[in-house]
Amino acid sequence: MKNLILSTIIMAFVLVSCNQKSKESTTDTTPMMDHNSKTYSCPMHPEVHGKLNDKCSKCGMKLNVEVKE
Repeated sequence: MKNLILSTIIMAFVLVSCNQKSKESTTDTTPMMDHNSKTYSCPMHPEVHGKLNDKCSKCGMKLNVEVKE
């Protein structure tokens, strides 16, 4: 009977510690945003955003107007 109780306590401890380890690893995998990258928009279509000198999907102009957040 003592072996059964001891085994149950050990199994509970192992399961709890494994569960905490998986929670720690999931918080580390969140993607980081690059705060130094700037977003630009088209002078004619301000709703189109992208990187500097990318082309607008509507008119083909270069994206060169900086978007302020």
